[in-house]
Amino acid sequence: MCGIAGVLRLGPGPEGRGEPGRGDPRRAVETMMDALRHRGPDADGLFEDGRIVLGHRRLAVLDLETGDQPMASEDGELVVVFNGEVFNHHALRAELQGRARFRTRSDTEVLLHAYRERGEGFVADLRGFFALALWDAHSGRLLLARDRVGQKPLFFSEHEGLLVFASEVRALLAGLGRLGAEPRVDPAAVAEALALRYTDGKRTAYRGIERVLPGERIVFESGHRRTARIAHPPAISGAETEVDEEAALEEFGARFDEAVRLRLEADVPLGLLLSGGLDSTAVLESAARQGTGALRTFTVAFSRSSESEGAAARATAEHFGTRHREIPLSEAHLVDRAAQVLSSLDEPFADPSLLPTRLVCEAAREEVTVALTGDGGDELLGGYRRYLRALAWAAGERGQVPSATKRISRRLRLIGSGLPRSFEAQPRSAAEVFVFESVKTPAPLRAFLAGPLLQDLPEDEAPEARIARELREAGGEDPASLLAAMLLFDQRHDLPGEMLVKVDRASMAASLEVRSPLLDHELIAFASTLPVSLKVAGGRGKVLLRHHLAGRVPEALLDLPKKGFGTPLGRWFRGALAPLASELLGASRLAADGYLDARALDRIRRAHVSRRRNFGELLWTLCALESWYRTTPG
Repeated sequence: MCGIAGVLRLGPGPEGRGEPGRGDPRRAVETMMDALRHRGPDADGLFEDGRIVLGHRRLAVLDLETGDQPMASEDGELVVVFNGEVFNHHALRAELQGRARFRTRSDTEVLLHAYRERGEGFVADLRGFFALALWDAHSGRLLLARDRVGQKPLFFSEHEGLLVFASEVRALLAGLGRLGAEPRVDPAAVAEALALRYTDGKRTAYRGIERVLPGERIVFESGHRRTARIAHPPAISGAETEVDEEAALEEFGARFDEAVRLRLEADVPLGLLLSGGLDSTAVLESAARQGTGALRTFTVAFSRSSESEGAAARATAEHFGTRHREIPLSEAHLVDRAAQVLSSLDEPFADPSLLPTRLVCEAAREEVTVALTGDGGDELLGGYRRYLRALAWAAGERGQVPSATKRISRRLRLIGSGLPRSFEAQPRSAAEVFVFESVKTPAPLRAFLAGPLLQDLPEDEAPEARIARELREAGGEDPASLLAAMLLFDQRHDLPGEMLVKVDRASMAASLEVRSPLLDHELIAFASTLPVSLKVAGGRGKVLLRHHLAGRVPEALLDLPKKGFGTPLGRWFRGALAPLASELLGASRLAADGYLDARALDRIRRAHVSRRRNFGELLWTLCALESWYRTTPG
């Protein structure tokens, strides 16, 4: 796991630094590498020729002695910087062995030989998670690429004939600053982050800065850009097909065990982030059965047992005999850490579970360098409650979705204090249940909060409209096609935009590599063929995973309530976090600059503290956006 950065002169011209852009590309890359130190504290490297400068910060996990980067081919024509792991590198090495001469044991060197033999399309052969930049000096070609699922980030920008790229936006901004560029905030991105808690797709918070999409490869050559993308996630079965459930269960088990086994390779200590839920329990069971010895496991425990995952994780750890560590999180400790975590954001990102995830990663890093997780099970096998609520609605079981009824509002009226209050209007369709449960801050509340810069954004670009369009295009309202559409949307958007951003930023801030077997792209492809009855049945999700674990773990561990690494925000913002909200939102720069309405922010805070409404999650979102905005250039 690492951080990468680089600057390429796009057009033809004389060799040398500083032309045609202002500033020095080498200094820009060095500045970006400094900003990425947390991603790779073990080593750094720099490559420079007349047109390109490549930088790398290394977190050493495999081939500790000869795996440093940038790594060049033997003839010096190819150079790569790489962030991530290729778990099938042994198989690829064996295929290439007779035609390639290897000098290291690293997966990085496999990339060079695979590109030489197979061209740009070699990226499709990689099984793992990665972001990479490969320079072909002979053709003057730079390839940028990301893994299919989008576990590792990569951002880029073009400025005065230069291409600048980096693993994180903050590093990219630092490099662009060295070159005389000052990207400006995009109001549409602020509105999107307010709605979803993240920015989606190509869009970043800054005009002129783009995100390499999951599964995308972008080639810069001869002053031109061309793009290709691996089709992922695959189309999900929208028909309730009949399958041999026993055979499907056996194949799932074999594929899952292989995904876990591949992720157990490391030349450094390895552990597991244990939430106590089905997903991380399944990963732990597979790892233990495959003979890894006593794993180290880690979880966060809040001071109140009703809000904590601690007891469930503890019971699971005791069953498997792990070396378990519980990280207590008291409210006295909360304020300083919350402010610190929020101030580290380089994108508008407001998933509140970032805080406990960051803390558990920091604790794990004190003992291990690599940690496995159960991330991805909900999106793969239908675990989120919003799927169950939408499916219940489709089946006519309207009484099973009371929370959806409360959250969905198409009309607002202002009560005496000026706060919006929703009518408990019924959803019009099952798809609408999913749409409005997926949008964290619905459109009427966003309109109440909006300042002048957000008030005139096109309605057809609102997240509600986009999600509804994608669901319509994906299928109908019958349970099979509806579940397929919901899973596909989350795998395309929420998973890479929210879940994986959270895990990457939290883990890399602690210099910890995190691996997620359930996000193996071959396992995802297999799961996409399974019928809805193996994902959701009887009002429960992840049916296949429950069947897989039956008889392998005590029944009691399969019925533990799902919490995840959550946070009791409603109570915290009436107590320990109230001063933070007052400091950030009481003198909001987003309001001063026209993005939000200062009076609306004040009313939201007052209504929450007085217990008239629970705005805990919204307050976290607003604090996260405000904290990010205070770090933006200009």
